Amino acid sequence: MSRSKIRKHPPVTHPLAERHEALWLKLSALHKQIAAVAARKPEMPISEQTRIVAEALLADGWVFGKGSDKLPVAAPDYGGLLTQLGQALAEMEDYELRHTAWHDDRKCFMWAVAGAPVPVRRLRQMVHEAKVGNTAATRELRRKLAIRIEQFKRR
Repeated sequence: MSRSKIRKHPPVTHPLAERHEALWLKLSALHKQIAAVAARKPEMPISEQTRIVAEALLADGWVFGKGSDKLPVAAPDYGGLLTQLGQALAEMEDYELRHTAWHDDRKCFMWAVAGAPVPVRRLRQMVHEAKVGNTAATRELRRKLAIRIEQFKRR
């Protein structure tokens, strides 16, 4: 694909990041449903309702992709639609990888939004144990605990 054919993405904003995450969830849910049928009957034609939902989701995801300037049309069968949804999810992942970064202070991936970055909500924040500082209160608790342990040993 020539460089002139690649679409430019709009800058990431809070609403665009939220739109991306909501769309990713919907696309992955539809992909999972289609995959179940496509595994058994890939040539089976899709229903009109499924086609409408798929085309709407593919069109919503178009802004996050790098493909052509034409809006996508859903494939007529389950096997083809599964492929299209998989490609759309891959483009969504690529977009996310290019527009997010790990933040050590927040211990999570965050969208590179102008102003304050926003956490990627669909990725669960990693849970880290809080480091206990060497404060006066901590030292006092340790002292009391040591006294209590000594009292317990004497009994």
